[in-house]
Order: sequence, then C-alpha cells, then structure tokens
Amino acid sequence: MSNPATVIAAGGVVWRERGGTRQVLLAHRPRYDDWSLPKGKLTAHEHVLLGARREIEEETGQRVVFGPSLGVQRYAIRKNGGTAEKLVHYWSAVPVDDGAFEPNDEVDEISWLSEDKARAKLSYPRDVDILDALDRVVPVVATVVVVRHSDAVKRKDWDGKDTLRPLSSTGAEVAERLSGVLASLGANRIISSDAERCVATVMPYAASLDRHIHLWPEISERGYDADPEGLRGLAERVWRPGKVTVVCSHRPVLPALSRELGLKVGKFATGSFLVAHRLADGKTLTERFSAP
Repeated sequence: MSNPATVIAAGGVVWRERGGTRQVLLAHRPRYDDWSLPKGKLTAHEHVLLGARREIEEETGQRVVFGPSLGVQRYAIRKNGGTAEKLVHYWSAVPVDDGAFEPNDEVDEISWLSEDKARAKLSYPRDVDILDALDRVVPVVATVVVVRHSDAVKRKDWDGKDTLRPLSSTGAEVAERLSGVLASLGANRIISSDAERCVATVMPYAASLDRHIHLWPEISERGYDADPEGLRGLAERVWRPGKVTVVCSHRPVLPALSRELGLKVGKFATGSFLVAHRLADGKTLTERFSAP
C-alpha cells in the first residue's frame, strides 16, 4: 500500500509580556491528554498563514498576528491504514485582543505560562525546540512585505494605457484572499505603484482597514524605466520602526527595489510575496510565500 499524502498543519507560539516576563500559551488536548502548542491541519487550498491563524483562534480563542517563522516539524503519523508524514509550520504569534476561550472537543484547557514552566509542561521535545526558537527571533523592530501584483489582464487584450490595465478575474480573487493574509501579518502601512493592477491588489486590504494607500510612481514600471535611480533612498522610507509595511510593485522593478531594501529576491509569480523582519540585533529574517 502506498503512503497517504503528506498532512500539512500550522500553528504558532502565542506569547505576551506580563510584568516583565514573557508568557506563552499552551493547549491541553483531552484526546491525547497532552500539552502542546496550538496548531491544526489546513483545509483544502487554504493558505498556510490563514490556516495557522484560524487554528490558533479555534483552539484558544486568541486572534493573533504573526512574526518570524520558528521552524517546521516533521514526523510520522498513522493515516488511512498507513503511515504519512506530517509537516507543521510555526510562527511567532502575538494576540491582538483578549479573546475568550471556550472549552471544546479538541482543547479543553489553555494555560499562560512563563517560558521555563512551559518547557517543563510541554509533552513533546519537538515543541520545546520550537519554543526555544522564539528567543532568536524577537524582538522585531520593523517588517516589510514585498508583493508582486496579482494576475492582470494580458497586455495584448487591453487597448488602454498600461497603467490602467486592471486585474483579471483570477487576480481579483487573489487580491481578496491576500487581504486576510496581510491581516494575519498585522500590516498597518500600505505602499503601491500607481499602476491600477498594483493598487487593486492591495485595495481590498486597505478598504478593510479604511487605510490610505501611499502611491509611489517611482516603483511602477513606467517610473522605473524613466528613472532607475529613483529607487535610491527608498529603504529609509520603507523600513519604519514599529510598522508592518506592504510594498506592491512589478516583476521588472522588484529585483532592484529589493536590493535597495537590503533583500535578496528571485523571481516572483503574480500575487506571491516576501515577508522580511528586521530584528533588534540587526539581523533580517525573510520568508517567501505563494499567492493565497
């Protein structure tokens, strides 16, 4: 019998500061009588960040925003009479409100504990390894999310000005889903090329926050072609302490823009994005994601 397909799950180390002490949130699962980090399986076609956020909220009542990755667990599970690999992605996660926990079939108790007490209480060494990674990725002083615009109507099918070329129906759907992903990252500042296809990519999220989009012609294809040196000095304007800044631009511009931001970026598919976290020690942690 062939092995069942790999099971993909996601979750996080949910943490807060109380009285100068960092506390983390553990969940008790009655089915296994264990204490673990909140996590769960993704639904079909669910983006991993959206799945992680949903599972944490369902299990603990906490709505969170994500910081840097804490790693991926890989282990074998029993599935459909065979053995399958399970991959669990974890991120640093900070609550955005005081959610109310309601015991359920999956999790009947949660507990906020100091890191030392949490290490002692966790049932699995692999969870302790993930918890230990938290100290290496906090605090974050600034975050930048670099996005390539969603799929647009093809140039050959558009008779108007290229700057007015809109998203395709598929691109518009991706833009709507991207809104939830940006919410999971706590994005609170939005910069875009002034081209319609870029603006439309971030508009659903901006509308959900009632937030202004900062239009930068210099990061459009037309603006970059006219003056490639116009990108110089943008890093200081993009990296803002305490902010999670989204920057939406175009495939031909992204390599130069990313270099200006101090990032290494390869090819971007439409709707894909890179998340970069600048830490207090000067390090920058990056992670690539496909379009939602």
